[in-house]
Amino acid sequence: MIFAICKRGGGTPLFLLSKGVKDMKKKGFATSAILYTLLLLFLILLVGILSNLENRKIILDQLKKETKEQLEGSIQKEEVMKVYGVRRALNTSVTAWERIDDSKDLEATAIKNQSDLEKGVRNDFDEIYPWSGIKTYNYDTTTKKITAWIGETGFTFDGSKGEVLTYIPEFYYKREQKDGYEYIYISKDQVDETYQKSEAFSIGRYTMSGNSSGVHSASGKSPLASITIVQARNYAKQLGEGFSQLDYHYFIIQLLYLVEYADYDSQTKLGKGNVNNSITIASGGCNELKMKSGTLYNDGKHSMIYRGMEDIYGNIFQFVDGINIQNNQAYVCDDPSQYQSDIFTGCYQQIGYKNANSIANGYIKKLEYDVNHPIISFPTEIGGSENTYISDYYWQTSGNKIALVGGDWDRDSRAGLWCWLMNGISSSAGASIGARLIKYK
Repeated sequence: MIFAICKRGGGTPLFLLSKGVKDMKKKGFATSAILYTLLLLFLILLVGILSNLENRKIILDQLKKETKEQLEGSIQKEEVMKVYGVRRALNTSVTAWERIDDSKDLEATAIKNQSDLEKGVRNDFDEIYPWSGIKTYNYDTTTKKITAWIGETGFTFDGSKGEVLTYIPEFYYKREQKDGYEYIYISKDQVDETYQKSEAFSIGRYTMSGNSSGVHSASGKSPLASITIVQARNYAKQLGEGFSQLDYHYFIIQLLYLVEYADYDSQTKLGKGNVNNSITIASGGCNELKMKSGTLYNDGKHSMIYRGMEDIYGNIFQFVDGINIQNNQAYVCDDPSQYQSDIFTGCYQQIGYKNANSIANGYIKKLEYDVNHPIISFPTEIGGSENTYISDYYWQTSGNKIALVGGDWDRDSRAGLWCWLMNGISSSAGASIGARLIKYK
């Protein structure tokens, strides 16, 4: 007998029994009901076996697919949740921080001369978010549009295509002190509810230049000096909605730098900057570095740059808006629409400690921590040196004061990312005082 098993349609097998039965009749054999019944049972059993095999194959394939998807999802989640961190003992005098979590074994080296630029230096953070997303661009304040990004056709440093700003993407951060250590973490995503979000913003690649008729961020310009914090605030607003001057975002920049370079001594890591000179210098000295950090001439008479922010210290002191100080007690506001000098209520919230108020000024020994304002870190002790503790200088006097950062052209080793000048009043102006643009939107 010949049984022909034909193709199945709609998921149900179809078996044809033809030739075998006809042959049996031709030969005179009596086909009993029992034979047909047994034959039918056999076919049903065969169909069941084949169907089960097929179903099992489908189930196994589906399980394999789901397992693969889950595994890929877990891998992606693990990549997204990478955390880059540093920690430093609270009682140590060294400026260096220890790399922890996903920062372990990473390196960051800045350019210090022309040879470094030509040969290249190792900086693992160039490929890691958010550092990899920091980028300079041209912005037209009339059309309110980006005209070109650095590296694209049409981009210019000189301001002819718009303001030269540096974009810093959003990310999450955490700063805390516990068990004798201070910790700083940066991540692309919110790891847990203790991580705070830094919204994307832009900052002037250069210090503010121009005059009362219009201020700019452009290469080849001398810093706008001898203006008050109030004037700088108003000049920035004239550029349009979303513009302000440097404010609490300065602390964000400090965090980015610390996790990347793991050392308070920014002058050693990035370069001295223009700090051993007799005058300010024009912007653009680091254009050749593009988005790299460092300096081409580490002699104390040339500009330095940190990821698209030239002269973030040195050359000229810069106002930090939204910080008002009364008898060494700091009050901070993070709403640019409410920035106002000599105000200590409303938007201006009191920080949970007093800044150092020693009669003498000096190198910073300690930066304090307020759990309610964790990003804010002001000096509370002096007594360090140019190569210990925080390694930057702090000036202060009592009364109603404003805050400036960075140091100017002749502050030498006292300048740096943690150099604070808190002895000026809201009407203070001078050749060593300037500003920098911030753009929120």
